[in-house]
Amino acid sequence: MLKRAIAIVSLFLITASLTAAPVSETPALTVFKQWLDAFNSGDASRVSAFWQKYGSHGPGDRVEGDLRLRNMTGGMSIFRVREDTETHIVVLMKENRGAWSESTLDLASTNPPVIAGMMGHPISPPEVSENSADNDEDLAARVREHVNGMSGADAFSGAILIAHHGHIVLEQAWGLADTSRQIRNTTDTQFCIGSMNKMFTSVAILQLVQRGKLALDKPLVTWWPDYPNHDLASKVTLRELLNHTGGTGDIFTPEYEAHRLKTRTLADYVKLFGDRAVAFEPGTRMEYSNYGFILLGRIIEIVSGESYQTYVRKHIYEPAGMLHTESRQESDNVAGRAVGYTQGAGGLVANTDKLPWSGTSAGGGYSTVSDLYLFAQALQSGKLVTHELLSEATRGSALRSDYGLGFYVLPDGGYGHGGGAPGINGELHIQPHSGYTLVVLANRDPRMATNMVDVITGALPKAESVASARN
Repeated sequence: MLKRAIAIVSLFLITASLTAAPVSETPALTVFKQWLDAFNSGDASRVSAFWQKYGSHGPGDRVEGDLRLRNMTGGMSIFRVREDTETHIVVLMKENRGAWSESTLDLASTNPPVIAGMMGHPISPPEVSENSADNDEDLAARVREHVNGMSGADAFSGAILIAHHGHIVLEQAWGLADTSRQIRNTTDTQFCIGSMNKMFTSVAILQLVQRGKLALDKPLVTWWPDYPNHDLASKVTLRELLNHTGGTGDIFTPEYEAHRLKTRTLADYVKLFGDRAVAFEPGTRMEYSNYGFILLGRIIEIVSGESYQTYVRKHIYEPAGMLHTESRQESDNVAGRAVGYTQGAGGLVANTDKLPWSGTSAGGGYSTVSDLYLFAQALQSGKLVTHELLSEATRGSALRSDYGLGFYVLPDGGYGHGGGAPGINGELHIQPHSGYTLVVLANRDPRMATNMVDVITGALPKAESVASARN
């Protein structure tokens, strides 16, 4: 799973090079640059010292997450400061490996400076290429040419599906699903999708809201009166769990690592973390929370009377025609499932010792590019939830304009979600206005799939080109 963390996330907090500070630098920018400096160093003690000084709750699990992301990104540089006030800053940053991200930092106070929230997420390149594809055929040719031109450690390993108004523009796979047995990836290969599972959890909650069994703005205790921490259950609403403003924290902690293979059900996760208090007043800031989606999954089980996996299979996968999406335990020998490969000291190694027992409502399931396309079609058709509820889930909030209720909100009015962890990366982008759906899954470290979506997005034909092709 991932913190976007991802999943994620905190999965998408990133680093940048420290530049000279102007005399009129705001407190928010000063703190941000100090974090970037510590982050970029890759030194655990410096990252811990930063969060000890500026974090409202000390380092917590920030150090591990920052170091993991530092390893994934390889460092960043500030490209542009988009917004900058005394307490709020939004910075566009460029990853050394060519990707782009946007980071946001908010201060709860300036004297002394205390961080209220800090998040990051991937974005498309800020300067869209003027050399867009002429039409869909040209788009497919350009993507194939780009992928075929990649080599060595950067060679793409995964599958890509591009659709336009219901027509498949490109569906192709590259690389190996299993290097030891030399099994190639195909368009039917099942890839681990990380935090992309959160979309299924969101839809399941919305379905139960639609049926009158749940309400977005009522607290957890309404349906779960014996939740271990009553204060948390009486404060946090389903909406706050869905948009990561509940303060419920993460699951990737030393405590989890010590019990990784024994933590098998959603109830097992609650045994580990159920006594934990909220990290901040719910609804006051956004902090990516995988545990929040564990709680949502458990609510689905309590209200529906079915296991989470049974519910999503019956009410999401089967109605959408998704026959190759599942969350079976990792120890099962599943034909057609890709092995995830992460960068180790001596090259690529299987990510087996980093995986959970099985996928959960927070992430870690398996799917194919065609199944995720079917999911996108079912969402847009109203087959899974009403258009009104989908619209509510795919628009941002006052705290974060780029995240809704279990869905990222894309700059072009689209929506989707990504997933990333060692050996895992995937993206689904649904663009109703242009009619494009982009699905990329990879069995490699982030940001292989995310970078590929950026490339495809930058090459999409302009609206006038598409209109001319139709006439």
